[in-house]
Amino acid sequence: MFVTICHLKLHDYLFYASREMGRLYETEKYLHNYGLTYALGLAKAPYTNLTQVPRYPEDLNKVNELGVYVTPARPLQYSFAFSTFKMANVNYYNFTPQISSNQVVFGRAKELAPESTFEFFVLSEHEVTLPRWIRLGKWMAKARVEVKARGSARTKQGSFRAHGALNPLDLELMPENCNIVAMAPASLITNVYCTGNYYELDYNEDGRSETIRLPANMYYQPERNKRLFA
Repeated sequence: MFVTICHLKLHDYLFYASREMGRLYETEKYLHNYGLTYALGLAKAPYTNLTQVPRYPEDLNKVNELGVYVTPARPLQYSFAFSTFKMANVNYYNFTPQISSNQVVFGRAKELAPESTFEFFVLSEHEVTLPRWIRLGKWMAKARVEVKARGSARTKQGSFRAHGALNPLDLELMPENCNIVAMAPASLITNVYCTGNYYELDYNEDGRSETIRLPANMYYQPERNKRLFA
């Protein structure tokens, strides 16, 4: 298996609603692998979607056929910024008493700030070409993708701790221990400990020797999450 180690650096404010708490919309510090796959141009979505239903099985299964898989991105360094925006006052959907005065309703968004940096991995049967610049999130924030290392990984078997964040829907192994990151469209897991087949790759970063381990046989399986199509 060919593994590409990538770093992503934001050059704009990145917003997507991971959690909605009243009028506060919060962005999680992890980047989901579904969104990354579309942003990298590996999955293609139609220009219009009149049904407003996600097409993850149709779009991501085509990436499976190419033998390519993108992991979620974990933050290496990050910071948040808050922005205020004007919200529409939908009176017919509001059960509070009607007020004749003109009142402005504001909302708050918690966004990932520029200079935030993330790490993700691309697993493929052969070397793939990735774009240098991509756009992410609700406002199509600009981000730079840098390939830090790439190479053919060894396949091993045994107990291991997986590097970075993973999508549990895409795993064949059952995690023995992990932390859950609740976010849409499917929660992620970190600090994952498993037993089974895994890929191992050694590389040098800034003069230091690093080793990454990732579960083997990961591929997109969005159909396992029934809530996506409820």
